[in-house]
Amino acid sequence: MKRKNGFSALVAMFLALVMAGCGGGGGGDSSPALPSAPASVSATPGIGEVTINWTGVTGATSYNVYRSQTSPVTKTTGTKTTVTDNAVVVAGLDNGIKYYFVVTAVNANGESAVSVEVSATPVLPSPPTGVKATPGDTTVTVRWTAVSGATSYNVYRSQTSPVTKTTGTKTTGTDNSLVVTGLNNGTPYYFVVTVVVNGLESLESSQDTATPTPVLPPVPSVPSNVTGTPGAGSATITWPAVAGATSYNIYYSTSAGVIKATGTKVTGAVSGSSVPGLIRGVPYFFRVTAVNAGGESGESNEVTATPNPPNPVFSQADLAGTWNIRVIRGGASSGMYLVTASVDSTGIVNILGSGGSISPIPGLSALSITTGTGAPAGVVTETGAVSNPTFHGKMSSGKNLIVGTSTQGTSFALHIFVKRVSGVTYSSDDLANKTFRYHRIYTGSSNFWEKANGSTNASSQITLTALEDSSGTLTLPPGNYTAFSVDSTGIVTIGNEPMFSGVLSSDKKIIVGTSTDPAGKYSLRIIQVIGLNQNYTPEDLFGITIAHAFGSSPTSGWAYATRTTDLSGTVTFIDFLDQDGVTTLLGPFTWNVDSQGYLITSITPPAVGGGMTFGKDMIVRVGNGSSGYYMEITMQ
Repeated sequence: MKRKNGFSALVAMFLALVMAGCGGGGGGDSSPALPSAPASVSATPGIGEVTINWTGVTGATSYNVYRSQTSPVTKTTGTKTTVTDNAVVVAGLDNGIKYYFVVTAVNANGESAVSVEVSATPVLPSPPTGVKATPGDTTVTVRWTAVSGATSYNVYRSQTSPVTKTTGTKTTGTDNSLVVTGLNNGTPYYFVVTVVVNGLESLESSQDTATPTPVLPPVPSVPSNVTGTPGAGSATITWPAVAGATSYNIYYSTSAGVIKATGTKVTGAVSGSSVPGLIRGVPYFFRVTAVNAGGESGESNEVTATPNPPNPVFSQADLAGTWNIRVIRGGASSGMYLVTASVDSTGIVNILGSGGSISPIPGLSALSITTGTGAPAGVVTETGAVSNPTFHGKMSSGKNLIVGTSTQGTSFALHIFVKRVSGVTYSSDDLANKTFRYHRIYTGSSNFWEKANGSTNASSQITLTALEDSSGTLTLPPGNYTAFSVDSTGIVTIGNEPMFSGVLSSDKKIIVGTSTDPAGKYSLRIIQVIGLNQNYTPEDLFGITIAHAFGSSPTSGWAYATRTTDLSGTVTFIDFLDQDGVTTLLGPFTWNVDSQGYLITSITPPAVGGGMTFGKDMIVRVGNGSSGYYMEITMQ
């Protein structure tokens, strides 16, 4: 019995060991133990990511996080991320999309059931705040409040509002300020800013605007030591340069105390600028200001200047005196005649002598002049019982010349009156060692014009240069071929032209003469002394003038017109009349004068020769017209 009991005990012990190795006793659960599902799961959204946290599970060796954009998420439908900690950042997500998450725990026995489902929506970074645009010279500086975690910033600009990431031009930087360059001054620009975090760009910030502006220099100092010098219908204003000035303005008025608010402004002036278009004989007052991008200075000291010479005041008494008159006539009865006449203070004419190819000399009983100052003043007409109503003349501003035209029966005439001034005497020296230009018109058996330059030596012998006629022919006589002579009363002759009779003006700068020859060719010559340090400028042409034109063709004719010349040299007709009573105004043209008084015009056909007299009160030119040849004399 004892042996049996010992064996039974061994068997029982073996069975107990076997049962223990099999994990349980008779009738118990034999499955391995799985970890519990994670608890306290949470989801926190970030920028393009979501952070998942949970409570650690005892015995878990790892965890699986499953995500999906649809609910419910399961191990089968979700995208798995495996980690060993009880937290994970799930990155690479789409901002603005809701994601669903569950978590499982894993150990050697396997994977737990899924946790409670949680969700979160990733977000973009917040746009920068405090955006401010500050203008500079072709630049704008854009500043904003720094964003934590930013890797870079984008500044978008546009010239139209609103600016967006799509419509704007982008500039990238890493600081919370950026200087945008290459902009146009004076143009408004609009700006927004975005921040980039982890490769993700925020929406646009609030918009700000700025207009690039040059950095302005200080306003220049007031000009000093300004001076004014009168000119012919003008004044020249000078001053020392002002540091920093880029231009100057001149203000002027006919009243003292001129200021910016009351003066006529000349912009873009420089020292030595001429202010044209002024009334001769009227005092003007001037001040100067200096200008740069920073602004305009105050007014300088005031200076005054009176343009010269003054516009003459004409009166009937200006006709009184002795006049030597030279007349050329064209048309049916071509010819020329000479008259010396005295005129009393009432205009009554007394013929002292006459001559020439025309006989009898057309009479005139009286002259009348329009009085006062300005364009109509100085116009001379014939009056009285014996007079020619077609005569229309103009006295020069020097009051020693009258030029006029008239109809005489079937012929047409050009008249030039030269006044013999009391006390003026003449000698051979007056015509010696001079340079001159002359213009000549022919009628009768030949109709043409010629012009030339010339000079005299100490013996008054004449040498001509640049001789040209209406056909363009250049034919020069031999050098020193003849000489001028002048008597004590101013009557001029030429040695080898016995039929020439000229008159020397009282200023000894003009000879007006007529001549004839046996072939029946008649001419009128106007000789103008040039040089003698007289200088001419385009301003000498400015103002209102009266012009007389005489045609020398067989049909002949005359015309006179009142014209005005502006500062650009454009001549505009105010009125017009010709021998046929035509009053249609001619179109404008331009002219200019060089420093020697030579005239240049835009007339077509052109007036090929022209010149201003020494006294600047008469302009003579010749040219080819549509029906013949002409001489035109313009009186200032």
